[in-house]
Amino acid sequence: MKKVIFLLFFSNLTLNLFSQKLWTLEECLRFAQENNLTIKQAYLNADLSKQNLFQSKMGLLPSLNGNISDNTNFGRNIDPVTNEITVDRIRNNNFGLSSSVTLFNGFQNLNNIRRSNYDYLASRYDAQKMANDISVNIVTAYLQLLYNEDLILVSQQKVDVSELQVQRISNMVEVGSLPAGDLLNTEAQKAQEELQLINAESQRDIALLNLKQLLDLPSTDDFSIVDFDVEPSEQFTVLSTDDIYNQAIQNLPNVKSAESRLQSSERSLAIAQGGRSPRLSMTASLGTAYSSASRKFIGYDSLATLPFPMYEDYSFEDQFNDNVSQSVGFNLSIPIFNGWQANKSISQAKIGVLQSQYGLQQSKNDLRKTIEQAQNDALSAHKKYLASKKTVDFQKQSFQYTQEKYDLQLITSYDYNNAKNTLFRAETDLLQAKYDYIFKTKMLDFYMGKPLTF
Repeated sequence: MKKVIFLLFFSNLTLNLFSQKLWTLEECLRFAQENNLTIKQAYLNADLSKQNLFQSKMGLLPSLNGNISDNTNFGRNIDPVTNEITVDRIRNNNFGLSSSVTLFNGFQNLNNIRRSNYDYLASRYDAQKMANDISVNIVTAYLQLLYNEDLILVSQQKVDVSELQVQRISNMVEVGSLPAGDLLNTEAQKAQEELQLINAESQRDIALLNLKQLLDLPSTDDFSIVDFDVEPSEQFTVLSTDDIYNQAIQNLPNVKSAESRLQSSERSLAIAQGGRSPRLSMTASLGTAYSSASRKFIGYDSLATLPFPMYEDYSFEDQFNDNVSQSVGFNLSIPIFNGWQANKSISQAKIGVLQSQYGLQQSKNDLRKTIEQAQNDALSAHKKYLASKKTVDFQKQSFQYTQEKYDLQLITSYDYNNAKNTLFRAETDLLQAKYDYIFKTKMLDFYMGKPLTF
């Protein structure tokens, strides 16, 4: 029975271990690209723009419409087929096809296609920018979670050292080697470090929740990330801001979207100017009709004293074939004065072009400022990381020296705890500087078109 219980417990434990999936950064980024609702909505907007582009292309083709009517008239009426007055009940049918095509309208249709194409490109670039922004947020949250987990390890190490120290000092107090005050100071120090550990765990939980929310995962789902050990390079190469900027323009959609919107506004201006041009269109129609009152003339009665016309029933098929009519027409419309609408549209389109030009320049300025700030932040983070690393090295040596003096009872527990707290702060600063430096250098790589992976 005990063996059965053990096997069941072991199988459940194994199942739980294998069911807990560890997420890599690449998997988080891919999952967000495929499932994030904001990104999906952005690409749906792009699809709508694509449909508008297709519709603008179809606008070049001739229109074709068919019509069928069935009417029954009572009393005194005019037969629409024979054009005769009748008092009988008449049923008539009309069948027709009509088509029209614009031959020239100031190239408005062509410019509309170009404008729709630029609008589609801008919407695609906007969707890509949205996806990039979410990816950057995920990288930030992922690194923040790694930082908090490393901080928990450092805090736990401090608590473990304090636990051993409490046991050691407790034994020494019992034999009278140290005063009871040292034990109280060490226990107080341990309690403070346990509080720091709890705070670190709370910050880890917040970072984990933030990453889950970015991925649109329920907070109740089991979620763990892969811890990768990335040691930033101690060598930092300062690149030319212009080089990074030129690569960013080629790789990032921010400026491309503004450029497409400028080109779209220029096409809108061309469309508005086309409103002053004459418009030439062609129409064509094909139709036939049937009337129940129609009779087919077959000749005159030769036996009658006076010529008497003779008729017979006029079948639907014969009327359908005999009443066919065709027409072709051209229409030229020359705008002379239409309430200043054309001039108003042109003026508004010119303002739209200026707004798009300013928007493009603003996008370029913002991108340049962002890159300059990123370059400066990365350089500062590199200096801070090197300084923090050097500080930790010296603090470890200082703490080791303090540990030896404390073991020989040459310093008080207060001095010992103060040295340990100083080392902990230095290690915490190093962790923060490390992940901050990693993120800042990764952002520079991102602007140069490199993937957001490690």
